[in-house]
Amino acid sequence: MKKSFSFILVAASLLLASGAKAQGLRVKANVPFDFRASNTVYAAGSYNIKGDIRNDGVLQLASGNKMGQGFIMPHNCWSGKPADKTVLVFRRIGDEYFLYQIWTEGSAVGRQLSASKRETQLARNEEKSEEIIIAANIVK
Repeated sequence: MKKSFSFILVAASLLLASGAKAQGLRVKANVPFDFRASNTVYAAGSYNIKGDIRNDGVLQLASGNKMGQGFIMPHNCWSGKPADKTVLVFRRIGDEYFLYQIWTEGSAVGRQLSASKRETQLARNEEKSEEIIIAANIVK
C-alpha cells in the first residue's frame, strides 16, 4: 500500500511539474480574418495561444473576449535556422483561412497543424493556396 501511494505521489508531482512548464509560454496575435484551427471556426480578433509552444503537446487557443476558445494538437516541424520573430502562419484557400504553423522567435522548432477535412476538400478543388503570416508576441 505504501509503495502504490508513493508511486501515485511521484506521478502526480511529475504531472504538475509538466503542467507548470506547459503554461510557461503564451503567444498573442491579432488575426484580421475568420479562420479554422483543426475543425473549429474562430472569428477574427485577438487570440492567446497558451501551452508549451516549443514542444509537443496540446495548446489552448482563446480569443481575448473568451467567445472563441478551444484546444489544438499540433506536431513539431523544423526550419534550417531559428525564427527571426514570432508568427502565426495561415493557409488561404479560396476565401477561407486555416491556421497552419506557429513559430517563436529564436527557435528552429515550430508547431504545425494537420490539414482539416475542410482544408483538404478545398485544396482538391482550388488551383492553389497562399500562405499568410501574422506577427505575434510572446507574453511572459
